[in-house]
Amino acid sequence: MATLGTESYHLGNGSTTTTYRVLFVDPTGRRQTIRLGKVSKRLAETTKIRVEEILAARIAGHSIATETAAWLAKIGDVVHDKLARVGLVEPREAATADESKVPLGVIVERYIASRSKLKPNTLRNYETTKRLLKEHFGEARLVRTIHAGHAKDYREWLVGKYAAATVAREIKRARQFFEYAKDCRVIDENPFLKVRAGSQKNTRRKHPVSRDVIDKVLAACPNNDWRLAVVLARYGGLRIPSELQRLTWRDIDWGGRRFTVRVPKKEHIDGHETRVVPIFPEIEPYLRQAYDDAPEGSVHVLPSRFHHEGYVYAGVLRAVERAGVPAWPKLLVNMRASRETELMQCHPEHVVHAWIGNSKEVAADHYLMLTDDDFARAAVYPAHYPAQSASGGGLLEPSPETRTAISPAFARDTAVSVPPRGVEPRFSD
Repeated sequence: MATLGTESYHLGNGSTTTTYRVLFVDPTGRRQTIRLGKVSKRLAETTKIRVEEILAARIAGHSIATETAAWLAKIGDVVHDKLARVGLVEPREAATADESKVPLGVIVERYIASRSKLKPNTLRNYETTKRLLKEHFGEARLVRTIHAGHAKDYREWLVGKYAAATVAREIKRARQFFEYAKDCRVIDENPFLKVRAGSQKNTRRKHPVSRDVIDKVLAACPNNDWRLAVVLARYGGLRIPSELQRLTWRDIDWGGRRFTVRVPKKEHIDGHETRVVPIFPEIEPYLRQAYDDAPEGSVHVLPSRFHHEGYVYAGVLRAVERAGVPAWPKLLVNMRASRETELMQCHPEHVVHAWIGNSKEVAADHYLMLTDDDFARAAVYPAHYPAQSASGGGLLEPSPETRTAISPAFARDTAVSVPPRGVEPRFSD
């Protein structure tokens, strides 16, 4: 009658965490989900069994068993509130009679449950904020007792543990949670309203991923499926795994040399559910090889195991290690950012944003980077190239030697001989 599901989330340090959820169909035929969060497997299995017993009693019109009633009396308010929200039990009086006595753990769980169709990544972020709030304030802390001074203390606590961008993100989420508490009339004012969040930009984690590095990674990939996953991230600019997992062979327009990308992150925004990306020359050979190798009747471009972030991240990291190149921060995101940076050098801005699927502001804050190629190009091309030369003799054209030394970002190889930093060498007479 009920099933126990799991969701695994990559934490960014190579490890994963697993959360549990109980899925069932209520007496009205509606599918319901109880998200238990990060709990022990034993507790999750016990909850599943108790949910089945409560469902059976409701369907039969009987009272619940004594053992199940005792279990309901002992469980915490957070779990009990989750059962109440899906109609399995009546809300506890203490949680509804006096909203001024609502604990932090309950209001946070209410907020998360109130958000419909949460994406896995968004849910993971909310779970992180929930964990940090509970760690600092305590799960049983009454929401009404948290004032603006406590909110500022929380920010300082975060500053001592995390980077500025992470602090900004967590303060903004905490502000959302407490604004919800205000809407529910649990508090009169949002204590985080005047707490400065700061910028979520973290330029220190921007890292250009060069073509030379990607060539080495591709050579270290075990098969074409892995090579295709890498080029779709680096040269197609796909979000991994959310956009990769929905890519099907029906989305590939071979004649038009383009493919349609479905965008789960923006499917709630009208007109942004999909975007169309060229089949760039860097992608085409791997895509055609995958098509030739695909079993008869295949739907997705890559097998289902590639639809999970942890799997792709771990596989790309192994290829990077085998290639003998240093792993860069934000392994998958920086490949996408490197492609946008590259495309901006040879295509109109609005075209690149349409292909990559982000706005000008987001690109500037989180994607576009200054690369070594920018410095190398500046050292070779005049600042006014390709304007007319000073003599009026037409456009300035780089010499063949210059073309060999450096090519635009869209060329296959980029290599410039640049002397090491330091004082200029002394010349002999």
